[in-house]
Amino acid sequence: MKIQAIVDNLIEWHQPYENPKTRDTIKCGNPDTECTGIAVTCYASYEVIREAIEKKCNLIIAHESLYYGDEYSLDTFEGISAFDKKRKLLEDNNIVVFRNHDRMHGKGKPWVPERVRNDYIYYGLMKELAWEKYVVGDTMKPLLYHIPEIEINKLADFFMDKLDIKGMRVVGSTNGKVSDVFIAEHCNGKGDDEIIKNAVNAQVIVPLEICDYTVASYVRDAALSGETKVIFEMGHFNVEEMGMKYMVKWLPEAIKIEDVPIYYIKSGDTFDYYLRKKV
Repeated sequence: MKIQAIVDNLIEWHQPYENPKTRDTIKCGNPDTECTGIAVTCYASYEVIREAIEKKCNLIIAHESLYYGDEYSLDTFEGISAFDKKRKLLEDNNIVVFRNHDRMHGKGKPWVPERVRNDYIYYGLMKELAWEKYVVGDTMKPLLYHIPEIEINKLADFFMDKLDIKGMRVVGSTNGKVSDVFIAEHCNGKGDDEIIKNAVNAQVIVPLEICDYTVASYVRDAALSGETKVIFEMGHFNVEEMGMKYMVKWLPEAIKIEDVPIYYIKSGDTFDYYLRKKV
């Protein structure tokens, strides 16, 4: 099957999304070629592209931007070595990259007035954590969980193991037991007052990123005033990675093809850590 047909089938399978500014477009390559294999990832890093080539995949389905920002002109990065090498690697190996973002989330009023499909990023995270029975509220976009009571450090270990990451940043309480977990999405300084209101009854907040002067400051004050309240900050791509991992399980149905190999390629832990030695 040609790559364009695969992309068309995937778009048709998703909930209709009519926003003309959708991120969900082919970012590079010639889709009028036969698909030899599909690599699914959160972010098509240089290493992900190299592994896709090794697996003989000429289609990469990525959730996040191929380059450096949601909106950009390629001219912006001309002459920047990392960009030039990445673009050359894609071109030399005839790789097509399709970004599957907006439809994965199934969001966007007025473009999607009513949710029909799951938000497959957060639904996939729920499935990979095996937390289906702990969801509170919306099961199509699960963000709030009431789990069996657990020590904070043990829950941190659980997340790091499931997400396969080297560590996390922690704000607030480091001791105590918790049972209410809120996946807070973006805490980037815009509209964070609503996130704080939604996080009041959660003991653990898992954001994609945090802003020091909004949600992080609230959690510090809450913990210092005696509440059990903690942020597990693991990184945007690290958290959303699980949704793309889960995508491999439903993708054959969506694209109406079973004879093309499909691989999940982890885009890798975003962070390394230097830890200060105690004096």
